[in-house]
Amino acid sequence: MRLGKRIILLVEDETLLREALKEWLEDDGYNVEVAQSGEEALEKIKREEYSFVVLDLRLPGIDGLQAFEEAKDIKPETKGLIITAYPSEETQQRARDIGLIDYLPKPFQIDDLEKIISGALEELDKKEAQGKDIWLELGAVSFRICTRNYECGHCAFAQDIQDRFGTIAVIGEREVEKFKRLPGNQRLCRYTSVHFVKKEKAELKSKKRAKTRG
Repeated sequence: MRLGKRIILLVEDETLLREALKEWLEDDGYNVEVAQSGEEALEKIKREEYSFVVLDLRLPGIDGLQAFEEAKDIKPETKGLIITAYPSEETQQRARDIGLIDYLPKPFQIDDLEKIISGALEELDKKEAQGKDIWLELGAVSFRICTRNYECGHCAFAQDIQDRFGTIAVIGEREVEKFKRLPGNQRLCRYTSVHFVKKEKAELKSKKRAKTRG
């Protein structure tokens, strides 16, 4: 789940690899722009907001490390990683020192690259969501009947479902005694699997205004 516009800048001078990575990342749902040198990347970074930058280490002109360091001077919030066919402890340490999220030696699995990018974007989404007025709209709910008289500690289902994403307890401790007095076919499980859709309050307000005008 991503808030707002998410664009990745891919900086790679090898045409075949650049086009292959661009295609793979776009297939994963990302918007991807490309640059063939560090200088070109910096010009793009001055004009555009990128969520993540993938840089080859060895580039014509300035290298990927220097390009990222200068990008941080332009926009301190820049996040990125280095890919390289020439890994070394020295360049890996420098990558950490200047704030790169990761350092990926070639050849690598595209899944490894995607996991790093998606993880960084998830962290970015969390930071952007903090302080925003977000509403949760109930999208779908699934219930089941309790068969253990609300002895949840002895219920494998209760233990399992609590570990799943989007699961909440909908019946509080105080309400359990009331539910115990209901017929067995009315004793709903304390836990429910819930699917939420997040929407910003401003978006909901604009929809209400549009309906009012209509």
